[in-house]
Amino acid sequence: MDNKKAVCLISGGLDSTVATAMVIDQGYEPIFLFTRYGQKTVEKEEWCVSKLKDFYKVKEMFVVDLPWIKEFGGSALLDKNIPLDEMNFRLEYVPFRNSIFLSVATSLAEVKGADLVVMGSTGGDHICPDNSPEFHNAFQKVMEIGTMLKKDVKIFHPLTNTDKTGAIKVGTKLGVPFEFTWSCHNGTKLACGHCSNCVARVEAFKLNNSQDPIDYQKYE
Repeated sequence: MDNKKAVCLISGGLDSTVATAMVIDQGYEPIFLFTRYGQKTVEKEEWCVSKLKDFYKVKEMFVVDLPWIKEFGGSALLDKNIPLDEMNFRLEYVPFRNSIFLSVATSLAEVKGADLVVMGSTGGDHICPDNSPEFHNAFQKVMEIGTMLKKDVKIFHPLTNTDKTGAIKVGTKLGVPFEFTWSCHNGTKLACGHCSNCVARVEAFKLNNSQDPIDYQKYE
């Protein structure tokens, strides 16, 4: 059980942080993988990931630039001129993004001899089909067929059968520093409080009878 490694697709978001904390708790050495793909929240995400790296004393971290995802477009996550709210939440989807991320992570896992690729996808996200257990199970087959690994690398997606409420419950038990996580999908200085991800996060903390440590914009 020694020298177990996990490539963690870490975005600075609440879900990916909790999933990462779970593998660390299980004794895996985390390898952080952060992607810059033109998302309008990239600066805040990188700040969070840097704080999380220090908090968990992560020895290895890779930052990968994928600028062509923004060039392709197709998502409000990539366009500062399209604010996201509860009405246009479907524009949060970035076409086939998780397949791209998993491909990069699989490549790194193969090189590093990792045992797991960690995803923070939650079952509460009904917007993106590439967050589903069915998607992850199918991609697992792709990994098994398309690599030259002598051992299986498993996709670890522990939150696909729960939602943010469940993720916060698990994260609280594991001592996750939620103050170093960011869920907002708008490029605002403070979390907007009205995109679908903010709404889900606020409600999840309430259901856990917990105080969200990050600040939100105030509205009259």
